[in-house]
Amino acid sequence: MKLAEVFGVSRDPVSSYIERSAVDAALEAALKESRQIIIYGSSKQGKTALLQRHIPDKRRITVHCGPTTTAEDLYRSFLRQLQVEIVSEKTAETSREVSTSISAKFTAILPFFGGGEAEAKGEATAGAVQGTTRQTIEFNLAVAQDVGELLLKVGAVNLFHVLENFHYLSDDVQRQLAFDLRTFEEMGLRFVILGVWRERNRLVQYNGDLQDRLAEVPVEPWEVADFERVVATGGPFLNVTFDQAIKDQIFDEAHGSIAVVQELLKKTCEKVGVVEFSPQPVVISDSALLREAICEKVEEYSARHIRSLESIAAGSRTRRATETAAALYLPYYLVKVMVHRTYDELKEGIERKTLQLMIQQLHNSPDNVRTSDVTGMLSRLPALQANARIVPPLFDFDPGTRRVKVVDSTLYFFIDNCDPDEVMAEIPHPDPGENE
Repeated sequence: MKLAEVFGVSRDPVSSYIERSAVDAALEAALKESRQIIIYGSSKQGKTALLQRHIPDKRRITVHCGPTTTAEDLYRSFLRQLQVEIVSEKTAETSREVSTSISAKFTAILPFFGGGEAEAKGEATAGAVQGTTRQTIEFNLAVAQDVGELLLKVGAVNLFHVLENFHYLSDDVQRQLAFDLRTFEEMGLRFVILGVWRERNRLVQYNGDLQDRLAEVPVEPWEVADFERVVATGGPFLNVTFDQAIKDQIFDEAHGSIAVVQELLKKTCEKVGVVEFSPQPVVISDSALLREAICEKVEEYSARHIRSLESIAAGSRTRRATETAAALYLPYYLVKVMVHRTYDELKEGIERKTLQLMIQQLHNSPDNVRTSDVTGMLSRLPALQANARIVPPLFDFDPGTRRVKVVDSTLYFFIDNCDPDEVMAEIPHPDPGENE
């Protein structure tokens, strides 16, 4: 077996995967119920691996969300994957009376597995299209009830509809889906949402009617005992064992991130020359090699994280209502505050009021930094990161707890091993006058 098949971060399942009773059992229980499922946690913490472990490919259809994706885009993709052809109303017969907006009304041509004429909403007829029996139905792509009826007609009741990267959707789309999920649940259609955030009840904030109708499965926290089992599970596939001191240092560096553990295990194996199963047992105990592995991972993460932090710092300016007010450049100060914090200060997030005080201590116009300014900047943070193509996002603001949190699990490792002053020296202040 190859090293990349055992340790490291991979889209495909690795052989060192372990089941955790609190997580895997929660998902297994949720799959047996009728509720919609939310799998959430920081990036690279095992959401997709958990999904792949418990829902086989043939039982799920997946759509990857983006910052410009609409609910209609998602529904169109699900239907297309189920061989439903969607035709715009603009191409329909000119004599047909259109009672809804052209932008929302469509005709669906879908596989029909019955005999004779079909009873369906609108003008449904059965006919032969390229040798296949088909059915055409008028529907509104913007109405969850219509979409749900189509999904049921093509057998989607036995499938899980997966929305990956749900956090990239705009607030308006997330809010619409929070209401549509209630409709789909009543129709017996199952959805699984994967999102990068760290608090429960994210969707309930958009639609209180979802309370007790969602099964929420957090993939965090990862405990040291879990990391020990990862090493014990993966080691035999390569015929390697890790000295306890080496493992302790890796786990300490990871700050709860399974991604960092996996990458350091992989990098350390590379350092001792293990790239596949070793005919002879290998014991890894050289701390100097581990230090080299850590330095290399810091360098690898550095390029992406500094580029991402620079993009956030250069984000849209926060201004007063008047035209003459000076720009506050709050995203820049947010970055400066976060980079100079320790893991212990970051792990539970920073409350908005505390963040405001920290920014005021650094700002050249502290009295101008008001609560509304900071709240507005944090509310726009998801869009700012999405527009800057920061994948995955580094930070998330939870409006429920009013805390900004790190949601890229590798950022803790980077901040812990970098010189914050050197990082900020590479990030220019967005005000040209400050750089002179």
